[in-house]
Amino acid sequence: MKPNEFTAGVAVEDITPPLEVGLLISSVEGRWTRFQSVRLPLKARILVIGPPHDRLAIVSLDLLGLSATVVGCWADFKARLSSLLPADRILITCTHTHNAPETLGLSDLYESEAFSTWIATVQKRIRRGIDVAFMSAQSCSVRIADFEVGDYSLQRRISTADGMVISDSLQPISKDLMELGPVDRRIHVVQFKSLQGNVISTMVHAVCHPVHEMCLPQVSSDYPGELCASLDASRACGISLFLNGAAGDINPTTVSCGHETAAAHGKAIAAVVKGSVAHAERIEPLPFAFRTEEIMLEPRKFEGAPDVKNCIARVAVLRLGSFSFVFLPGEPFVAIALEIEKASPFGKTIVVGYSENSVGYIPTIAAFDEGGYETGPGKWSFVQPNAEILIRRTISTMLSDLYSLKLEGDGS
Repeated sequence: MKPNEFTAGVAVEDITPPLEVGLLISSVEGRWTRFQSVRLPLKARILVIGPPHDRLAIVSLDLLGLSATVVGCWADFKARLSSLLPADRILITCTHTHNAPETLGLSDLYESEAFSTWIATVQKRIRRGIDVAFMSAQSCSVRIADFEVGDYSLQRRISTADGMVISDSLQPISKDLMELGPVDRRIHVVQFKSLQGNVISTMVHAVCHPVHEMCLPQVSSDYPGELCASLDASRACGISLFLNGAAGDINPTTVSCGHETAAAHGKAIAAVVKGSVAHAERIEPLPFAFRTEEIMLEPRKFEGAPDVKNCIARVAVLRLGSFSFVFLPGEPFVAIALEIEKASPFGKTIVVGYSENSVGYIPTIAAFDEGGYETGPGKWSFVQPNAEILIRRTISTMLSDLYSLKLEGDGS
């Protein structure tokens, strides 16, 4: 192996649940219902990247998220995901589709035997996928492209005379609402291409809630699934991987309207991805480094509050040459990601949400004064307002540390 070699391997596994492992109907009331059909299967998409001696698995799951309550002991859950990589070299992130099982512990679904059997199957499929991706990894080059897709996402928190409401209560969305900020309509594309010229994988990062089909009793991966299916059908994209951004306060223009709108959203992104990769910029992926930290967030006290183990924010930072990725748990607001990006010493920093164990919503401090659904308190929003500050401070230090490293392959 060459000292400056960079590799990538990819795999995809089906994690579609049986229909009785149902979907969330109301986070406030803690209600769920069984599925009636499967529209789009749910997938675990696994990408193993890095130098041969230092690889990392990124696992993208078509799930709402994962909480420590649902999986039991988070460390044990991670430890059983691979025999080839240690738990601290496996990073889980979820697409946050709302038409997957209720995996956040907002209801009692996780206590059922059917759920326990299914989540054990998910664990085994991830393990198999990591093994396949690891063993199939090959030398590759890395390319990055960026573009914007408008008309599909907006700042969902709308201040009205009656208080803060979510944009879906105001459909159809007016032009004025589309112009509200903050919002991030950028699409980031990272493509891994073998030295023989074949595309191994295309990783796509976008920022928006997948709720086109929310509360419709059908299994579906929503617009991320439509996006990935379209890319996978293209020989130019290899096996795709979707990473959702800090979308805690970002919605699509339609909610619970059906598969047509989910398909339009996903295919619109896919069309531009296919057109952009031919002009993607080749980057040097080394130095390659990955760091994780655990932050004990302060919980709020109220009846029915989640166990304190759900307040451990597991954050991660990945360096890919002059680029960096930040992985945050739960549902951070887009303004937090934009501030992290602004303060980063790297030329480009991409912030991913819904990673590792969920800690619920992470609003900005200002949002707590404004009120609204996302600030709770409830099982969906239970950390103190200072969570934003604690997370941003930790990430800033982690990014600075990785930026200052001189690693193998770094010519500086």
